[in-house]
Amino acid sequence: MKTAQIKAFGITDVGLVRKENEDAFSTDDILRLYVVADGMGGHLAGEVASRMAVDLINKSFRKWTYSETPVDELYGEPDLSLSRAGNYILSSIRLANRIIYERANAFEHLKGMGTTVALLILMPEMVISANVGDSRVYLIRNRQIERISRDHSIIADQIEMGVMTIEEAGKSPMKHVLTRNLGSSEDVEPEIFEIEPSNNDRFILCTDGLTDLISDDEIKLMAEKEDNPEILCQDFIGTTLKRGGHDNATVISVCLSDIDKPKIRPLKGVGGLLSGFFNKGLRKK
Repeated sequence: MKTAQIKAFGITDVGLVRKENEDAFSTDDILRLYVVADGMGGHLAGEVASRMAVDLINKSFRKWTYSETPVDELYGEPDLSLSRAGNYILSSIRLANRIIYERANAFEHLKGMGTTVALLILMPEMVISANVGDSRVYLIRNRQIERISRDHSIIADQIEMGVMTIEEAGKSPMKHVLTRNLGSSEDVEPEIFEIEPSNNDRFILCTDGLTDLISDDEIKLMAEKEDNPEILCQDFIGTTLKRGGHDNATVISVCLSDIDKPKIRPLKGVGGLLSGFFNKGLRKK
């Protein structure tokens, strides 16, 4: 994104109930890589898992990007439908998962630890989103909001199959039971989407401590009212605290502007094809 202006800010809060913050995040404006993670399992183990995920993904992506590593030399089989940067993200997440899994099995006090992850990388001609678990990435464009992540949870699967409504899901005791996370198995496959940016795109990355208490429509309205990413993130956290702050909450806001030739043509991704975004058709294979 050679001509684009990027403003980004991230914040995390322990909330009003938990004693420890098991969320982690990073905002690297040089790499233009933004990551959130929500850890789980054991005393402090979730905190270890989320921090490991953020640090390992940043380290791997930075190393492979600066060295221009060929995709066939990365960790795991490359996905030829993805760009080189998309494969760097794919392999970074796979490698982080394997290391977290092995660490959890090597130390008794870390047994059972795991973490979600959601990230955004801004390249010169594309935006890459990836996630594992139920931490989310949103895109606000043309006064509409779209999740460009896919929840990996029992509830999300049931909603997709038509077994449960969104209203029923919000009350379900299984709403946070994940079907995929980093650390629970040797291998993991993230959802990855590659899209081209458009002028004034707004991206929100967050953990479920925020989305449990703030609806998608509210996220859209709040983002439209505030152009400053730092103030917006503070507003998000402030709202979660006013509504009980029952969990750790983490949010990153990324704003794009001054893109010379905004485009919307979708590119291929692991999760499928984003075609005709926002009434131009979102579909996944």
